[in-house]
Parts: sequence; structure tokens; C-alpha cells
Amino acid sequence: MRCHGGTVLKSPLQRMRRVRATLSSPQHDKHALVRLLRSAGVLLGIFVAGTVGYYFICDQQYSLLTCAYMTIITLTSIGFGEVIPIKGYPDRMVFTITLVIFGMGLMLYFVSQLTAFVVDGDLRDMLSSQRMRKNIDRLDNHFIVAGLGATGRHVIHEMLRSERPCLIIERDEELAKAFNQEHWLELPIVVGDATHDDVLKSAGIERATGIVFALGNDRDNLFATLSARGLSESVRIITRGENPSSEVKFRRAGATSVIFTDALSGLRMATEVMRPEVTGFLDLMMRDHGEIRRIEELEIPSKSPLIGQTLRQANLRRHSDALIVATHDRETDQYTWNPGPDYLLTTRTKLIMLCLVRDIPKIEALLRDGR
Repeated sequence: MRCHGGTVLKSPLQRMRRVRATLSSPQHDKHALVRLLRSAGVLLGIFVAGTVGYYFICDQQYSLLTCAYMTIITLTSIGFGEVIPIKGYPDRMVFTITLVIFGMGLMLYFVSQLTAFVVDGDLRDMLSSQRMRKNIDRLDNHFIVAGLGATGRHVIHEMLRSERPCLIIERDEELAKAFNQEHWLELPIVVGDATHDDVLKSAGIERATGIVFALGNDRDNLFATLSARGLSESVRIITRGENPSSEVKFRRAGATSVIFTDALSGLRMATEVMRPEVTGFLDLMMRDHGEIRRIEELEIPSKSPLIGQTLRQANLRRHSDALIVATHDRETDQYTWNPGPDYLLTTRTKLIMLCLVRDIPKIEALLRDGR
């Protein structure tokens, strides 16, 4: 599997089930469906007009069902025998000729629209979009990445490697289509402008844990941040910035954190040239020859049986080789680096651990159930 731009994603992404991602774009399916429904509506109108027309032209001698049957065999040219005599009745003949001329044309138009709707994939896309819409509605505590630019693609890459549920917002439908077709990732994509409230709502921002804005410029990122914060007070908003002087504005707009990519790249390059062994060790630790390690933060549930125990008693390493780097007290906002074995776990404790991504569910179960 490859990321956008040709980057090869290593294991475990290569082991992920590869399916075609679906665009969630209401406008994408609306036009074809509207054309089909419009042609069906006109055809239905002709059918009703033909039925009523035969009913009154024949002075109500025949039932509406018989008139409807006569209309159907006329419009479809089935060729069954006439259930209503036509020969010798000029008014009936004129009405039938008119019905054939207009009805057959509309019938052919409807059939062509229906064929195009099925053959061109509009029906498949509509059903897939509805299915994706339901999948998005079921997402909870997910992450949203707005923007399929260079930064956004790296963010998506990392979230996939960390096996976190994520969703993409992209305004360029062609770019989104290319992303789907090229990578076949199992990712929902909402096509739209991330600065619009309705698009953010479609992405389930009220239920999301965090959102990353990696749009083209500070103006869009700032406006999107303001919109997102207005829709959710709890979502964690991370935005990309170009000008460090704009950080105050981002904070006022509701951003949790602002990442200035140029400054971050410069810091990494300086570290690489001054402390190459340190950065090399960190890179190796994160990769671990195909095993993905990350520094994760895990909260202790309020009803965890480990509350009141020390780290020695909790024995969090019984199912993994996780390393507790630090702890964070949510009430005092204090960090304890490299906590000792007698450190007491409380409901306020958040553990900051270096562990394998595949071990996270085991650790979460241990924190939740104590075993």
C-alpha cells in the first residue's frame, strides 16, 4: 500500500484489508438521481393522462384498470390485442397516436436514464455513499484530517500506522477521487470545504476526539478553527501554521495547538546535525524493525481496580514490554518523569507510555479490568 506521492507504507499497513474508499458527497449523487426521478415523474404523468384519457374518451364504458392496461401496452408496444376498440373511433385513434408519439419518446428517455444510472456506476456510487454516510454516523472518538496536501497526507499516514480511526475532509473532489483510486484505503472522505459548518458536521465533529487542519494557508486554517470550536467545545484542534506571529490569533480562535511546519523541520534538521545518534536511536525505537512503537497517553478509568495501587502492584508490564516514561496529574497539571515503583495510581493519573501499537488494547484492558 502506498501513501499519496508514492511513499510505500510498511507493515502492518500492508496487512490491512484493502477496499475502495467512498466519497461522501451529496452533490456527487444528486444530479444523476434527480434526472432519473424527473424522467420517471414525467413518464408517470403520461401514464396517468393516458389512463384518464381513455376512461373519458370511452364515456366511462371501461374500468380504470382496463384503461391503465391499454395505456401500458400502448406505451411499451407489447403488441397484445386491444382491450379497447380503436378502429372506427376517430377520437380514440387520434388520442392513441398522440399517446404513442409523446409516450414512446419519454419511455425511451427514461430507459436511457435508468441504463446510464446503472451502467455508469451512479447507482453503485449512490449506494456506496449512503453506506459510507452510515459508517460516518457510527464513528465515535475518531480523528478528522482536513486537507489532502503534503502535511495532511503525513498526518493520515501516521494515524493509519497507529491504527486510529480517522476521516478525511477535502474540497477538491478530483483529488479525493484520485486518492481513493490510487490507494484503496478504508477511509471515509467527506468532499467539501472544511471552513463550512455543515461539512464539519457531516464529518461528525461533535463526536470526534480531535481534528487536524492542514489547509492551504493561515486564513483558511484560522477560519476553520473558529468554525470547529463553535461546533464543539471538547474537540482537540491542531492546526498547521505558516507565520509564528499568528499563533495568538489561532489560540483565540480555539486552537488547542499550532504546529509551524517550517520551524519544526528546522528543529529536526538542527537536532540531526548536532545529535545524530540521539535522533537515530529515536527513529530506530519508533520503527523497531517493523514493529511500530509510539509514545501513548492512557487514562485510568474511574472504576479501574488499579486505583489506589502502586505501579509495582499494578504490574502493567505483565502483558507487554511497555515503558512508563512519565505520568500526568490532570488536576494539578503536573508531570512526574520516570515514576518509581511506589508511585500511587489515582483517578487523576494519566500514563505516558512507550509501547507497541499492537499492545495498546491489552494495556487498556488491564487498566479497565485489572487483568
